[in-house]
Amino acid sequence: MANCHKNFLTATDSYHSSISLDDTKKESLKISKKNLRRHIKNKFQEKDRPTIKFQTQGSFSMDTAINPLDGDYDIDDGLYFKPQLDNRPNPETVHTWVVEAAKSYKTVDPPIDKNRCVRVPFKAGYHVDIPIYDLIDNSNGTLLPELAIKGDGWQCSDPKKLSEWFQDRVSQTNSQLRRLVRYFKAWTDYQNQSDQYKMPSGMILTILTSEEYQYDDRDDVAFAQTAAGILQRIKYDESIPNPVDKSEDLRERITDPQFENFKTRLDTLVQHSETALNHESAEEAAKKNWQKVLGDRFPVIEDAEKKGEKAKTQKTAGIIGIGSENA
Repeated sequence: MANCHKNFLTATDSYHSSISLDDTKKESLKISKKNLRRHIKNKFQEKDRPTIKFQTQGSFSMDTAINPLDGDYDIDDGLYFKPQLDNRPNPETVHTWVVEAAKSYKTVDPPIDKNRCVRVPFKAGYHVDIPIYDLIDNSNGTLLPELAIKGDGWQCSDPKKLSEWFQDRVSQTNSQLRRLVRYFKAWTDYQNQSDQYKMPSGMILTILTSEEYQYDDRDDVAFAQTAAGILQRIKYDESIPNPVDKSEDLRERITDPQFENFKTRLDTLVQHSETALNHESAEEAAKKNWQKVLGDRFPVIEDAEKKGEKAKTQKTAGIIGIGSENA
């Protein structure tokens, strides 16, 4: 049985090390986020806009961020109105406020006004996504966030609870879960390079991976078994309930063609991973199977037996060479 755990994790040039954000990139994002926050707050004050605060969310708060193939890594930084808005405007208006505030920041390209956030691309090659929330008093003393979605109004959404849910899953299982989420995100990133239909979001992958997680001492086995579990689940039941809001089915965020493509790609991943695990050679498993679905960021490591044969051959040749010189 081919063991590619070192290819995934322990080798110097492991797959995990190649897909993970290094400390330099993380620090650049954090500094840019902090400075952009200050700039937007100042612009809001100049325009006499409502008071705001920010809260990091998504992959950075869960520690599952990856380094994408196109190099355009990102951070989600939620903007919250506090206290809740009086005479709340529509989502289009508050999106415009953020776009106007961000576009005057000198180190960014023009902001992109997306349906669920405002994307602020930095000239350095990364971006900050800013979803916009209003806090609503639910009459029992707690404030519930509602997300401003262009064309769809204000909708309940609590990314902080989702992050807490994931952190709890990790604490109840194993830190390997975080690595598997990164592997699945990197897999979809590779698939998206040549795919007609975009793969599911990182949030959906995080939920599916967390709920179908299969632990093993080896990351290659855990990844393969978790992929098989996700595939069986979505074949049996396509619904993907939001774990912190059961009334929301995240399947509705994926079109039917996208979902069918996801199943097809996942089936291919499962087939290649099963073949890889059953291969006699880890080197061949990496080359013929894992790289087919994960790309060339997945390293190919020479089999130990082959290394041993090469070393033996080189040693023998060296001895013969010395003897020939002395003859």
